[in-house]
Amino acid sequence: MELGDIAGIVFFAFATVLSVLASIQHSTVLAWLSVFHNGLLTFIYVIRNRPLRSDRIGLWLGLIAALLPTTTYPDTLSTPLLVVGLLGYGFVLWSLVILWRSFGIAPADRGLVTKAPYDLVRHPMYLGELVYRLALVAATFSLWGVLTFLVLVAVQVLRIRREERVITGYEDYKSSTRWRLIPGIW
Repeated sequence: MELGDIAGIVFFAFATVLSVLASIQHSTVLAWLSVFHNGLLTFIYVIRNRPLRSDRIGLWLGLIAALLPTTTYPDTLSTPLLVVGLLGYGFVLWSLVILWRSFGIAPADRGLVTKAPYDLVRHPMYLGELVYRLALVAATFSLWGVLTFLVLVAVQVLRIRREERVITGYEDYKSSTRWRLIPGIW
């Protein structure tokens, strides 16, 4: 195992600990889903396929996306925002489980995954994360939350563009799954 692999495992393990602390402070279903998500990311990072090379700029974009505090966890969420947040988080977790060993922070060719939900949009994990974070921003509406959410959208768009350049077989995949992130739009 290389130093970069160890750093990734430590990063996700630390994120798991931080999400536990946040969940204790603001005990909501979405906060505890974050604990599960980060723990799952730690496990998958240990077993993932390791590419021969990866994209360093893409790595930094991934780290920015992971560390960007869009908003804080609210103590309570309205039922509609909770449902939206759960749907977004469900999409993230579904995508992650399907992606499994092909998961990584930096864009790299770890194998193309095309089965559901990757046959609905090409980047369902990013879509789910944006929906989830949008629910949190709406619950704790602030200028800071909106601005950091917009930065997150920009970072994810840059990540998408970098990923689509490095994965083998992507041209055929684009023809069968038209939308990158938002069906009917992009």
